[in-house]
Amino acid sequence: MESIKAIFFDLGDTLVSTDPPFMHRIAQAIREAGLEISNKEFEIEYTKADYKLFLKHKDKGGITPREYREWFLPILYESLLLGQEVDEFRRNVRDALSKMEFGRVALPGALELLDYLKAKGYMLAIISNNDGRTEEKCDEVSIREYFDIILDSTNLDLIKPDSRIFAHALNELGLSSREAIHIGDMYGADVMGGMNAGLDVIWFNHRKIEGLSHPLIKEVAGLDEIKDLF
Repeated sequence: MESIKAIFFDLGDTLVSTDPPFMHRIAQAIREAGLEISNKEFEIEYTKADYKLFLKHKDKGGITPREYREWFLPILYESLLLGQEVDEFRRNVRDALSKMEFGRVALPGALELLDYLKAKGYMLAIISNNDGRTEEKCDEVSIREYFDIILDSTNLDLIKPDSRIFAHALNELGLSSREAIHIGDMYGADVMGGMNAGLDVIWFNHRKIEGLSHPLIKEVAGLDEIKDLF
């Protein structure tokens, strides 16, 4: 890690979550729409869809936020519904989600990790596939001050796993890909996206998803484990 000068973080479910968690809310909405699926089963299917989206991005040679929105849910629902009619089902899921209340919280160990890395002198950045409100969400959990830059896919019109969003962060900080590492929870968007952009990566696999691995990937199940890597 001697050459590393900056650490890039995903935001949602890496440093910050909601209560209840985003994926658990979707799983609950899906159950209310009539499909029995456990939270764990949905986490696995969502992670697989995220990886399939990375592969589609690689095949197409790029991805825009609009394409991400167009491609992701059909990929996810194809595996969940196995050829069944999805339009009404998706509407029912959206309706159920819209009625759920939630709060925003920093994940356990997030503040301690950010304090530790900042004290070590690393530049810190967020690269988030988000709705344009990433800075506001950071303010909600009092972590905004830690970051040199915060990049939001909606505001940039760039999105992970496209390497251009990682390149934008590197350019903003005046760094090469050898001088930064990316940490995130999504195997496709964060891990494979970061690697495809030439960065070292750490997979924050707190959901303990099995069957996805790579010899170059450092994997942790808790944020407290990351300190030991620096």
